[in-house]
Formats: sequence, C-alpha cells, structure tokens
Amino acid sequence: MVSLFTREEGKIMAVARGVRKPRAKLAGALQHFTLLDMHLAPSRRFDVITQARVLNPFYGLRTKLEAFSYACYFAELFEASLEERQRQPVLFDLLVDALARLVDGEMPDMLARYVEINLVGMLGYLPHLTDCATCQTPLSHPERGWPTWLGFSASQGGALCPDCLPRVPGAKRIAAGTAQVAHLLLARGLEGLHGVQLSDRLRREVESTFRDYLEYRLEKRLNSGRFIHEWDGDNDSG
Repeated sequence: MVSLFTREEGKIMAVARGVRKPRAKLAGALQHFTLLDMHLAPSRRFDVITQARVLNPFYGLRTKLEAFSYACYFAELFEASLEERQRQPVLFDLLVDALARLVDGEMPDMLARYVEINLVGMLGYLPHLTDCATCQTPLSHPERGWPTWLGFSASQGGALCPDCLPRVPGAKRIAAGTAQVAHLLLARGLEGLHGVQLSDRLRREVESTFRDYLEYRLEKRLNSGRFIHEWDGDNDSG
C-alpha cells in the first residue's frame, strides 16, 4: 500500500503489486518525497499502480537529516489536513514548491512557517493577525504602531489585543513580532523575510504558536514537528 498526494485526485491510497521483489520496476520510483508521473488502474477497493516515471527525485532530501526531517513534517502535515479524494491542486503545488525549496537550502524553519500559514489559509482556518480575534480592534495603531505584546488564542481564532488578552481563558502572551512575521509570510512569502533579522527567541515563539494552532484546528498531534523542535533544541544546547 502506498499513500499518494496527487494533483488531480488529492490524497489516495494505491496498491503497488510486487514492489518488494528484488527486480521490481516500480521499487526505484516509489521512494519518499518523489514527484512522479503515474498511471493507475481502477480496482474495486484501491487503484493499482501500473506505471511510474520519476519527474523529480528530490535527492537533496536524503542527504541531510534536517531537510529530511522537515520533509517528513510536511508529509505528516498534509496527510493530517486532507481527506481522501479531496482535490486540492493549490495545496499540491505548495507541497512541491516546499520540497524544492528545502533542496535548494531555504531556511527550513521559516519555510515550515510559510507552509503552515498558507496551508491553514487555503483550508479556511486563517488566524486573525492584524485585528483582535475577539473585539476586532486593529492590532497596530496608525500613530503608535504595534504594541510590544499581544495575546494569542487558538480557540478564539488568532491574535488578541492587550486589552482582551487577560479576559480570554488559556490565551498565551506573545511578542507582537510573532503576528507580524506570520502576516509578512502570508502577504509577501518567504521573500518578505529576506534581510529581516529574527532572534532565536522569536523564531521559537512563532514555531510553538503556529504548531499549537495547527494541532487545535486539525485535532491531531504533529509528532514530526515536535521531533524537529526537540532536535533543534539539542543542537542549540550542544
């Protein structure tokens, strides 16, 4: 059994018959994170893979543990987000672009945030980032700019103004820069962060804030994302 994410049919399960045999023709193509041109034969329960031609093997994902770990996170994230046979060509393009950027050496942590914010937006779960999720007050004042601190509540749907923060049970205090980074990624993509210096503390806060928000919306724990967080923490301490 192989789990596929296709541009035309969305997420599907298919059968690769005889793929474990030493000389199986399909074995070389059916590697993790490989972009394929594939032919499927309809069957009663699961489609059967009859042909597969490699378009992009993304070899770079198999030579660096960090890149491979983030690719695993993206795969888990899309697997958790999609129902079977739910056609999502824009999400398919987002995943292919993310894997290509990983191979090209894009900042993996900010690439992950870019994928997360675009994914929740395309699924209809975009959090409030420029206005308060409870009172709808703009978070940035025309004259005073952004406050130092904001709140964030996954259950309320995003960022909170300083006045609403203490009134929302379970809300966390975040730096205003966390909402600003997310808004930049959504509005201008990764290019919007080029030349912007982000502290390690802010990077970690953006990560934890959006991981918690994703897990709340998807109602699933993203184990590979937590592994990356712990692995990065071990590397930093070393």
